[in-house]
Amino acid sequence: MIHVERPREAPGILDRRGSPETQANCKLYDEDSEAYRAGTKLFSKRFKRAIYTHESVREKLMVAQHQKCCYCESRLCGTSPAEIEHFRPKSAVRQEAGTGREYPGYYWLTYSWNNLLVSCRECNSKKSDFFPLADESRRARNHHDEVDVECPLFIDPANEDPSDHVNFSGSMVRGRTPRGRKTIQAMELNRSGLEELRRDRLALIRNALAIIKLAEEEGPRIFKSLGIEEARKWIEEARQLLDKATLPEARYCAMARDFLTSGGVTFEAERS
Repeated sequence: MIHVERPREAPGILDRRGSPETQANCKLYDEDSEAYRAGTKLFSKRFKRAIYTHESVREKLMVAQHQKCCYCESRLCGTSPAEIEHFRPKSAVRQEAGTGREYPGYYWLTYSWNNLLVSCRECNSKKSDFFPLADESRRARNHHDEVDVECPLFIDPANEDPSDHVNFSGSMVRGRTPRGRKTIQAMELNRSGLEELRRDRLALIRNALAIIKLAEEEGPRIFKSLGIEEARKWIEEARQLLDKATLPEARYCAMARDFLTSGGVTFEAERS
């Protein structure tokens, strides 16, 4: 997980079509707040998915997130499609996983640019409407309340630096703070398939680092055994891989940064 530099200027459709929808939903809530709180009336039936999933919204977020999931950093493509993620759930909310839903959710933020991200399907489905707070009594329960007084237990990658809360030991992500641990647990950021992809990526980085180290220590022997041109090509490819591994657009660059910052030292024994 890395910090997302979401552009300040929102796609026009969110203001042009989203704002009137928000105003209409807020008015409906005020007219029958008890029914919406009880869940006998649901805003989910009124939400215009075509607005917040509009191509202009999706494309702007994809560019800001370097075509990667905002939580797990996996590449978003045809096999792992990008889904619009509402950081604060729009239809309902749960303080604890597995408990009942509280309505009506953060309906007034459905078309809010500051509440939108893109994630992979798996992270999005695991988070769902689970949104725990440090103090649930301070939750904003309708558009008259302020969300700024809340303290979410999930990391918001667009409004803070995730590295303050999580880091990597080899291919395993670790929580540095309670919020980091809660985010890892909820999104299952060490799930087997994901951790395997990171492990494969780390193997490439580790091999490149070994090549550079070998070239520094035994350069003449390598040049002699491979030939000057072949050895130079081999070393240059390793350097390019290492140079690109920590760039924001690289897959799992947070892992690569922690690995290379540690001098290539990992603690794979902790993988259990």
